[in-house]
Amino acid sequence: MDKRITQTRRTPKNSGKMLGLIFTLTGALVFYFFGFPPLQYGYESKSWPKTTGTITLSEVESWMKDGNSQYDARLDYSYTVNGKKYNSTKLNTGGTYSGSSMSKAKEIVGEYPKGKTVDVFYDPEVPESAALIPGIPVKDIAVGAFSLLFFFIGLFVLLGIIKPQRSTTQHNAHGRTNINNVIRNITNR
Repeated sequence: MDKRITQTRRTPKNSGKMLGLIFTLTGALVFYFFGFPPLQYGYESKSWPKTTGTITLSEVESWMKDGNSQYDARLDYSYTVNGKKYNSTKLNTGGTYSGSSMSKAKEIVGEYPKGKTVDVFYDPEVPESAALIPGIPVKDIAVGAFSLLFFFIGLFVLLGIIKPQRSTTQHNAHGRTNINNVIRNITNR
């Protein structure tokens, strides 16, 4: 005689709240330490003073990562602030382009050829920190948005707007899952 036993495992309310708390805290901490500072720095760079500089090196470098080609738009430039000469390699406050698109790296290098005179925006408090393009880089916006997404998902779970799903599994008398009943439950939802 094959007796069927249906077990419903309910996610305790506390585990849903714990999951929400973990997501909320993780999102908040990641945003505070890794999302907000670059966003603030990029935003502040829009009001930096500018000086004139010269591109001293402009080339595409390639390298391999996990069997895939990666490309860097390598830029070096020099500029002078208050009679002191500085060098930098940053296209924007986040650095320069590094990725899998050779055409993007070539485009940047083409825009900033060696010998070109450029506007250089520099941090007035730390003149050795400079960028050719002031503002917030897209990758910094992405990090900030992703960490805030974690924060809000956790907050919604804590507030009960998003509820963890209950899982229902049917077992036979020997404690083994009856696959037919599982499939039936999935298709009847």
